[in-house]
This record gives sequence, structure tokens and C-alpha cells, in this order.
Amino acid sequence: MNRRGAAPASLRRRLAWLLTALALVVAVGQAAFVYWSAERWEEQVIDAIAAEQLRLSMAQYALDPTLAAPNTPDMRLYVTGPGEEEVLPEYLMRLPQASGAYEIFPSPGVEYHIAVGERDGRRFYLVYDVAEHERRERNVAAILAASVIVIALVVLAGSDRVARRFTGDLERLAREVRNDGGAASPAPLLGLARHAESAELAAALDERRRRLDAALARERAFSAAASHELRTPLMQAVSTLDLLEAGPLDVQQRGRAAQLRASLAEITRLTTGLLRAARGNASGAGSSTDVASLVDDVFAHLDAEARARSIALRASAASGASVRADRDVLWIVLVNLVRNAIRHSGGTQVDVRLDASTLVVSDDGRGFDATSEPAQRRRAGEAESSSIGLGLSIVERICEGAGWTIAIDSDTGRGTRVAVGFA
Repeated sequence: MNRRGAAPASLRRRLAWLLTALALVVAVGQAAFVYWSAERWEEQVIDAIAAEQLRLSMAQYALDPTLAAPNTPDMRLYVTGPGEEEVLPEYLMRLPQASGAYEIFPSPGVEYHIAVGERDGRRFYLVYDVAEHERRERNVAAILAASVIVIALVVLAGSDRVARRFTGDLERLAREVRNDGGAASPAPLLGLARHAESAELAAALDERRRRLDAALARERAFSAAASHELRTPLMQAVSTLDLLEAGPLDVQQRGRAAQLRASLAEITRLTTGLLRAARGNASGAGSSTDVASLVDDVFAHLDAEARARSIALRASAASGASVRADRDVLWIVLVNLVRNAIRHSGGTQVDVRLDASTLVVSDDGRGFDATSEPAQRRRAGEAESSSIGLGLSIVERICEGAGWTIAIDSDTGRGTRVAVGFA
């Protein structure tokens, strides 16, 4: 997308049209030059023919006036002596009283070339009707126009193939980058380039890929180290809690110890799940999570908070269905969505529907405007909004890393529906 949100134009199509336009300009220019040159040459030939015929007619007139007229229907000879100009056609009477070559148009569509000369006190007018020449010029113009059209069609038909050869490297690079599927050792893009410019782009992409791979390797190494460092104090806290529960505790103390154990268990699951999601293992390749038991586990964990807010939790889980996903990661997603609905919806009921392909969490609360400022802040991953909650942002990040889809449908006054697709 460009800055205005519109899809950018195809470079190949632009190049094809550019080649066609360039070829058309060249063809039109060449045709115009040929026509102009041919016309000028033919005008000179016509004037030369008229002048030569006038010379012959004047010479013949001196020998025998009856044989001086040209022997062609395209030419007529007029001879006048002093005071005899009235016998001339009107268009000849308007000519300058001087010898030379003239071009006149006595009526629309009629063109005459006239050669004027003087000999023995008489003036000779040779009128050459060039209608036949004009017809040939029109035929030449039609042939040139047809050739331009044929050239344009041929270039238009072949320009896409030519443009594809120029843009083929870019298309191959884009296809390889799009389809490498996150392979551990993808083939170098430089080997796909056949031109210097695309080779420069391929080298830059290879370098960027190496940097990203190095950054991911460092991040995964950090995640592994962080996982170990975080689990150690958690295990120590759990061991300490075990020792406390083994001692004499009253009912209130045991209740608080149970709350502490639940919190430690949630922290452990959050730590494990988030670290797996950060390492790209959210989809849980090779693992399967039972749908019904997961929903029961989440509802048991959030039941006290829901009852404290007078919110009913309802579930519709397919019996025996399972989701191919890491249980801890899926638990984080479901807990965040349900807890977000409990804390921020302002409603009285939260419904969960979960099967092998889809998770849907909906509430009957006040909802929110998708164009509101809090919603925009949530999309940007900023601080928690009182009407939306940071839980949705966490879920979105996990879904993005796992390759899951997430759709949020909400509007003021009609609740919120969040759907996660695992397919």
C-alpha cells in the first residue's frame, strides 16, 4: 500500500505501457517524416515535370502552334499575346505577371500546379491537375497509418513479455521471500538475480535476512536463559509454600496459602507459555490440548473473580475435541479473553465456545467503539484501557506469532465478540 492506502500500480504493466507508448511515438514520428519527405519530393517532381513540359510546349509552339498542347489529360496549355488575357480562366488571371511555378486551389479538393513562361512576346501557362498525385499521397498516408496501427498492436502484444523479462527477477525474489516458510537455511536470494540491479537488491535482502536470523537466535538464547532464571525463584517459592502448608495453619491461613499457590501456578504457566510463544512454539507442533478440560480449568481459575462481579460463565465445548496447540499458550489466550470480559465488559454473562478450529469469547457488556482512542491505543500495544484491557493486546501478539487469526467485533451497547481461528 502507498501513503494514500491504494494498492501500488504494477511495475510490469507500467513498463509494458511505456514500451508500447515509446514504440508508438517512434512509429508515428517515422511515418510523419516519411510522409513529409515523400510529399516534398513529389512536389519537386511535379514542378520539374510541369517546367519541362512548358519548355517543350513553347518550343513546339514556335514550330507548329497546333501541336503545342500536352498529350495528357492532366495538363492544359494556355497561350496569350498582348491584350489577350481575357481568354484565361479567372484563377490564371489572378496569378502574378511573372514567369515561375505556382500552386493554387481553385476550388475545394482541387489542386493545380502551374508553370508560367514567356517567349516571343507571348505568355505560356501550363496547368497541371495533380489529382492523381494527391490520390497516391492519400494511399501512402493510409498505408503509413495502417503500419503504425500494426506496429502498435504487435508491440502491445509483445511488450508484456518483454516487461516480464525485465521484472522477472523482482517477481522471483518476492515469491522466494514470501514462500520460504521460515526455513532454517533458505537458499540465498542472490542466486535468483540475473541483472546487476536485482542482484544488488537480492544481496541487500540476504544481508537483512542474516541479521534477522542472528537477532532471532539471540532472542531465543535469551528466552531459554530467562526461562531457567525465572523458574528457579518460582520453584523456590513453591517449595517454601509446601513447607508452610505442612505446618500448623488455621483455616484463614490455609485459604491465603491456597490463593498464593494459585497465583504461583498462574505465574508459572504465564512464564512458560509466553516464553514458548516468544520462541515461536505457540502452535504446539506435535502437541494436542483437550478442549473441554481446558475450559473447565480456566473457569475454575476465574470462578471466584466472576462471582465477585456477579458475572455468569457459560461454556460450549465440543466433547472429545482437541486443538493442536501448546496447552499453556492456549490457556493464556483463553484466560486473558475471559478475564478481560469479566473486568471490562460491564455485563452479566460471558460465553465461551471452543472446538477444534475456533475459540469464541463473547459478552453482553457495553462494548466499545472500534474507532475510539482507547481502541487505537490497544492496537498500538499501549497501556491498559479501562474499557478494553491489555489482555486483548497480549492475545493478538500470541495469535500473530502462532499464525492464528483473530477477529474482534464490538460496538457501543451491544457487547464484544472475539473469535480466534486455529486453522
